[in-house]
Order: sequence, then C-alpha cells, then structure tokens
Amino acid sequence: MTKKVSLMIAAMCFSGHVVADNSDHELVIEITSGLPQVKNTIHAKTTSVKASPSTDGGDLLKSLPGISGTRTGGRAIDPIIRGQSQTQLNILLDGAYIHGAGPNRMDPPTAYTSVDSYDQVTVIKGNRSVIYGSGGPGGTVLFQRSWPSFDEKGYSGDISSSYHGNGDRYELGADIAAGNDKGYLRFITHKASANNYEDGDGNEVRSSYDSKSNSLLAGWLLSDYTKLDVSFEQAREDDVLFAGAGMDGLFADADTARFKLSHQFQSNVFQQVALEVYQSKVDHLMDNFSLRPAGMMMMQAPTSSDTDGARLIFDARMMDVDWQFGFDLKNNDRDGEVQNASNVPLRLLWPGAEIDQNGLFVEAEKSLGVDDVFKGGLRFDHVSAVANRRDEVVNGMMPLSSQQIWAMTGAPAGAGEKKTEDNVAGFTSWTHRLNDEYSIDTVLSRAVRTADATERYIARVMMAGDWIGNPELDPEKHHQIEISLQNRQENLNWNVSGWYNSVDDYILRQSISAGMKDRDIYRNVSAELYGAEVEMSYRLNDNWRVGNTLTWTVGNNLDDGTSLSRISPLELTSALDYANDKFSAGVELQMVAQQNDICLNGSANCGGQDVRKTPGYGVVNVDSQYHFVSGVVLLAGVDNLFDKAYTLHESRDDAVNPAPIQVAEPGRSVWVRVSKKF
Repeated sequence: MTKKVSLMIAAMCFSGHVVADNSDHELVIEITSGLPQVKNTIHAKTTSVKASPSTDGGDLLKSLPGISGTRTGGRAIDPIIRGQSQTQLNILLDGAYIHGAGPNRMDPPTAYTSVDSYDQVTVIKGNRSVIYGSGGPGGTVLFQRSWPSFDEKGYSGDISSSYHGNGDRYELGADIAAGNDKGYLRFITHKASANNYEDGDGNEVRSSYDSKSNSLLAGWLLSDYTKLDVSFEQAREDDVLFAGAGMDGLFADADTARFKLSHQFQSNVFQQVALEVYQSKVDHLMDNFSLRPAGMMMMQAPTSSDTDGARLIFDARMMDVDWQFGFDLKNNDRDGEVQNASNVPLRLLWPGAEIDQNGLFVEAEKSLGVDDVFKGGLRFDHVSAVANRRDEVVNGMMPLSSQQIWAMTGAPAGAGEKKTEDNVAGFTSWTHRLNDEYSIDTVLSRAVRTADATERYIARVMMAGDWIGNPELDPEKHHQIEISLQNRQENLNWNVSGWYNSVDDYILRQSISAGMKDRDIYRNVSAELYGAEVEMSYRLNDNWRVGNTLTWTVGNNLDDGTSLSRISPLELTSALDYANDKFSAGVELQMVAQQNDICLNGSANCGGQDVRKTPGYGVVNVDSQYHFVSGVVLLAGVDNLFDKAYTLHESRDDAVNPAPIQVAEPGRSVWVRVSKKF
C-alpha cells in the first residue's frame, strides 16, 4: 500500500470524513470530529499527513491534526486525543479490542497494528457514537479492513519495502488476495526491524526492535444477501528496547481471531443485521537482564491479557429515521507477576483482574430537508470487576497479598471483591447548513468510562517507590459540548471548533509521600478539559496548496486547583504541497509551544506525572512521490530536516522506575519507500 496519505476532508477536520484517494490502494483515513454528512455538502481536499512510513498505528495517528502520543522507544506510540489517552480512547482493530499486557503501556493496542495491513482508519474525536463500546470520552479509532475487489484476473497484490537511515530501520510487506464476487482469500504479511536511533544531539536512544505479523482472511457470499468473514492474525514483537525503562521487552505476542456474519433484509423496515465475534490473546515478557547488563537484582515480569467480545447490531429505517441498535459484550482478563531469574514469584502485578462489560445501545439519525441533520444515541452498560487472586501471597521480599497492599492507601476490607456498575451514556447533535458556504454543528454528550485493570488493581511495592491501584474507584463521567463552524469555498476551506468537557470522578494518578519514598495512587477528582481546533486550506492553483492546523488543549484538576498532567501544548502545523499527474512533493513545518501548565511528578511537587516545563520546538519534514508507468511508486523524504533535538511534552510510565520520563524524538532521518501494485 502506498503510504502517502492524501486526505479528503468533508467539512474539513471538524466535518465528517477524511478520505484518501484509493486508486492506488492507498490507506483511507476518515476523521469524524464535527459536521456529519449533510446532503449537498461538497468534500474538499485539504492536506497530506505522514508521508514517511509509520512504525505502527500510534505513529500514524500522531501525525494527524490534534492527535499526540507518548513515546516509549522505536514503536508502541500510545495516542492522545484532546488530552485523553489509554482507556479514555476506544481503539478497535478490525472490530476487535486488544488490550495490551504491559502494565506501563509497553504494548498499547496500536503496537499490534501494521498500518499497511488495514484499508481504512476512522478517527471519531469526542463522543459522537454509542455503537463501538462503552466509554471512549476522548474518541474512537477504528482500524478497518474491506472486502477486496477483483478484476478479470481474479487476484490482486501489493508489495512494499522501506528504509529509514536513522536507526537502520527497514520494513517489508505484502498484501495478496485471490477470489471473485462470491468469495476471497487474503494473506497479509509484514516484517520490520530497527536498531537504536539517534536524537537531534547525536545521543543513541534505546529503541531497537524486531516486529512481524501475518494475517489470513477469508470471506464467502453465502447467498445474495448473506456474507461471512473470518480471519486469524498473529503479531510478534521481539527484543524491544525501551528508553529509560527499568525493563526491556523480550516478546509481546498477540493472536486474534475474528468472525463476522451479516445479512441484508429485503424489507422496508429492517435493512441489515451483523454479528461480530472476536478473541484476542496477548502474552508479554519483560526483564532487566537479557538485553542489557544485569544488575544486582535480576527480575522478569510475565504478563497476559485475554479479551473476548461480541457485537450484534441491526440497521433499520422507521418513521423516516435511520436506526442502529443492538448489544455488545466484552470480557478482559489480565494477570501478571514479578519473578526472579529462576522463575520464582516475588509479587503480583495484576492479581487475576477480570472486567466484564455488557451493553445495550440505540442510535438514530433524522434529516429535515437538505439543510438539517439531527442525530442521537443512548447506551446502557452493566460492568462487573473482580481481582480473583486478591488474597494470594507470594513469598518474595515483602510477602503481602494485593488486598494488604491496597490497604496501605486506605482501601477497605474486602477490596478487590466483585464490584458492579450501571452506566448510562449518550449524545445528541444538530448539524445545520446556513448556506452554500457555511455549516454549523453542535454536539452534547455524556460518556462514562470505567476504571481499567491497572487503575483498579495494580499492586507494586518496591524499595524505590510504590504503584498501587484503587479497587474502589468510581467511573469517570464526561459531559461535553462542542460547537463547530465550517466554511467551504471553491479554493478556500476552513473550520473552527471549540469544546468543553466537565468530568465528574476523573481518575487521577497522583504521587504522595510514603515515608522515605513516593507512592503513586489513584483517586477520583472533579476536572475539566477544554480546547479549540482550527484548520485552513487554500488552493493556490491546480498544482499548489497550503494548509494550516492549530490545536489548543487545557486540563485542570478542579479539586486542587492544579493542572492535569500530560496535556499537549499549543501546536501549529503549516504545509505547502505540490502535485501533478505523476509527481508530488511537500514541506511541513510543525511548531509546538512550551508547555507551562504542568503538574510536576513527586510528592515534593504537585504530585502529577509531568517531568518539566517542556521547551517548545519547530520541526521541518519534506517528502516527495513519483508514480512510474510500470505501476511502481517511489517515495522519499527527510524527517526532522534540521536535526532538531526535542521531546514531546507527554511523559511515560515505567513498571520499575518510580518516576515518569520523556523519551527523545528521533533526529534527522532520510527515508525511501518503494511499492508495487499488481
């Protein structure tokens, strides 16, 4: 797949859809962050993103307007949307949830995405859908695959290879399918390897890895109206180094199976029913001696995360209203412990954490003429959570059960026993086209996010510092309002959007004093998040276009009057692009302001997760692309042209070292990519 992602924006960044030209099997990206489709709305081409090959899905998302990420090394970029991350985002990989097995996010869901193996990525900013699962107040990201299309040959293929000079990173990929309109068989494979990269100061950053994935997909048209898709996917991450971390990843293995059955009704009311079932199993091992010089105490941490889920959804049209309704199920089991080099358990990390979520949902959309669209949704979720190994004591240096560790922070007797929640969420939106040039969109929503396994049950006690969950956490309740204004003209398009999010029971990670050391705990507070996003595109002529995006986010802890940690600073990105029939090129300038609104880590400070007032920076990227007559596509460019030394503001956690860290971004890197479609 050609990695140059040329975006088509319907109502720009805050409109419904961002779609790439798929004539050469390019990745399609769709951003929903405001105006849904209004009849007669014209889609306008605006910008290009991530010309250089992405290391994973998080790396790709980080290049989109208004999305940041937390870097751990060469891979495993953990995305951040509107100041929210981790389980504040719903991320589905071809319909499946994959929850990583690293407590400190060494393997977020996006780490198991080879971007070239997906046909479309949909980003829904904020809460404007209830059909993809509970929570997701920051947004929903859908990595999607499509039923292949075939010509008279009965087969299709796409092969590619890329190389980055900084870190000697190479990638090889192939996507081969055979079939017809009755069925198909598709095989996707991807392999990548990298050494440590250098930052802008020439310092080597621990970031090497080996990665490979294989996917086998098949589909059958069981009848003219019934379709079946099945797939099995293996992702393998080996010998992954993490900068500043107390451990490295020996392996992270994910196996995912999917089953999808859909049927189209031949009636005036019910239109379609679709059943999706999935299972993902992740095994992860990290240690502090195999990939680095061994210290005085050799430790390893085997962990696992298994997720099962299903979704049944109906499409219908009644009373001139389009309806979607159904139910979904998700169960996630996580287990983990710290062992010595002889596999003797020293303590538990996740003491048999199990979280079940069962949801009912309904969503409706109504058009009033050509100028107005009303949409709304309602969702009910029943959640149960339990730590099945809460009473288990391992004979380490501190022979304590998880319940005894939670009691150190004031948890009551019986903490970790089964706890249930009944959560109600929903949204309503109104889109109005003022005239041929202007449209306005208003969204009101409520999203409820239950605490995840780490926030509830982590139980790590060490001499250097403790990291202890809170089984009594209440779920977060996000109440948001967003207003967007779009202007569309023949050559000029712009959007401006403002949003405000009032959060009851925000789950805050905080450092407090525990005698001679610090202890990280979780508690509920009142918080607010708000911001603005602006995007503008101007076509100078048939070949030249300029574009600008501006993103601003603020987060406050209303209980303490302090700033929330890990909030992205003000960012402005400007791009100049040239394109003709066969050749295109672009230059991008990314400018990020210093982040002064912080909550510094440590009990002697604010007790947050910020490392410092992060300096601002400016980075220039250039790229070019040429389509040969033979069908070969050549891309080349330079990331960080002037070898700028910088870090993103958002810090990362570690399961061993008590303090968060910032990982330096790569310095200058010359890259090239070749692909061929047949």
